Amino acid sequence: MIRLKINNTSSESQEVVINPDRFLPSRQLIRQQLDAGKLGDVGLIRIHRWEPNVGHVSNVPGLIGQVANVPHDQGGLPTGLLRDLDLVLWLVGKLPDAIHAVEQSDAFGRFVQVHLGFPGGAMALIDFSNRLPSGDGYQSLSVIGSSGAAYADDHQNMQLVFRGGQAQAVRAEETGRRHAAAIQERIDSLQAGHDVAACVAEWQAVLKVAESARQAMQKVACALLPVPVVQKRDGRECPSYGKTFRCAVLSAVKHDYVARGVVTHPRFEMVVVADDPQIPDWAHERNQQLADSFKIPYVRDVERALREFNVNVAIVSPEAERHCDLSIRAAALGVHVIQDKPLTTRSSEADRLVEAIEKSGVKFLMWNRNFILAVQHTREQIEAGAIGEPTAIHLDFYFAKDAGPPKGSRQLGYPPIDWQSHLIAAHVDGSDGGLGAEAMGELAVEGIYPLGYLRMLTGRDVRRVFARSASHFQQVHADNGVEDLASVTLELEGGLIATLAIGRIGAASHPSGGEIKLHVLGSEGALVVSEARPEVGVYYRQQPVKEFRQRRVANDNDFLLAENFANAIDTNGDTILDVRASRAIFATVAAALESCRTGQPVEVK
Repeated sequence: MIRLKINNTSSESQEVVINPDRFLPSRQLIRQQLDAGKLGDVGLIRIHRWEPNVGHVSNVPGLIGQVANVPHDQGGLPTGLLRDLDLVLWLVGKLPDAIHAVEQSDAFGRFVQVHLGFPGGAMALIDFSNRLPSGDGYQSLSVIGSSGAAYADDHQNMQLVFRGGQAQAVRAEETGRRHAAAIQERIDSLQAGHDVAACVAEWQAVLKVAESARQAMQKVACALLPVPVVQKRDGRECPSYGKTFRCAVLSAVKHDYVARGVVTHPRFEMVVVADDPQIPDWAHERNQQLADSFKIPYVRDVERALREFNVNVAIVSPEAERHCDLSIRAAALGVHVIQDKPLTTRSSEADRLVEAIEKSGVKFLMWNRNFILAVQHTREQIEAGAIGEPTAIHLDFYFAKDAGPPKGSRQLGYPPIDWQSHLIAAHVDGSDGGLGAEAMGELAVEGIYPLGYLRMLTGRDVRRVFARSASHFQQVHADNGVEDLASVTLELEGGLIATLAIGRIGAASHPSGGEIKLHVLGSEGALVVSEARPEVGVYYRQQPVKEFRQRRVANDNDFLLAENFANAIDTNGDTILDVRASRAIFATVAAALESCRTGQPVEVK
């Protein structure tokens, strides 16, 4: 718990308590689902919290004594249990009218079981134990509603480490920048005098329930009058720091997620959308829509927009064939570049881009997924020597997305699906990743992501590849002769080997976007890592077919990419995926595609 002393208008101080568990991304997601009505009315909340025995009594006996007249002795409830009581009241929104609690305790620790009943029929079961041996603990939260349910369980958020004996589990932690920022926002709000009374009332309600549970454990009857639990919380922007970078979106005809990801960071400000005048009307319409959403101008002249709006950073996301051209033009004017994938469709353009970036001295970042929490955990385990020296890395990168009708659905005599026309129409549901006049398969469109992981985890170049590919699932890929499924063997510097399996395997193949995993073998152990973890399962009636059942939480990838880019500018350092690394990945993909065509191993150039 976080305790604050707040001075009120009469110069008297009030002590308020903040439960950091409320701000865990999984708990925030569940609350959002409840507030949106997707789970219906709460029927049952079940919480398990098991901790190691490190002498836990109550860490807040003074507060319990002040509010609930609990003696400052061993009768106080553990802090973890108080956190869970607060969480239950926050999710249910009312005080219980029935409380039962039992306890077992000895020299090895305590086991406490609290059972709550609420007006209207909702109920909660909380079990707490501090009898685990020294080390990690375990938490689980299940919320069962009248039309759906959500599950946040450490059991679902474990990666595997092999280093002798039985496999060991490493938790994919939820805490991180957003968790800390949310708590700091709450602290700043309270210290500014916002919502202090509500916070005090919430904590008083928790302590009333805690006192009733304590008395129930001592077989003392205790009744509670229903008191509404205040749920309001002021929202405030995260404070900015350092120089603010003025950003131009140079075309948003493919995706706007890069621009929206960049501005999650307070140092980046969107000031203009720009593109060339000769692009087609549908492209102008998309650019105008993004400009309107940011309430900024749309200028049909790239160079004029970069000059007149004093732009520091260009965010480039046109059709794939125009990626390098717009990035090169921005670099020529001394503007830093953040570019959408893929790098390009032609090696000559990739070489021109490298030359332009290095000649101008600006920074370049290829938008990627390297800051996803599970991937960073993998990096940390490797750098800590948990598995010794990596010897092989195997990457599975399956997107469970459709790209229109399945293969075999086109009737005899019907013309092939036109790639660009199909991708323009696919913009509505976000499945237009390969937008451009030239057809591109999954290796070209999505290969940047797993190959970016490989480069970050090893720091080595790929020397030779052997690859196979097929148009296995999607009619649009079959009609245009590009792969939607591929397998690649990669030989890296120093004898390290890797494999990649990648595909757009169809929405029916996975409930939540696809299976993305890393298997890392080392000289002294191994890792098995699911990229999606930590995650929360959410299920409810009439759930849209395309809505993911497992939701990622604690994903700060966009913010951390922007932070990395800002730091590179500030310190004249490298970005996590700079222009040289992006060129190397493009060359690896090009070699893999050539291997698919020839059936032979191909050297990466």
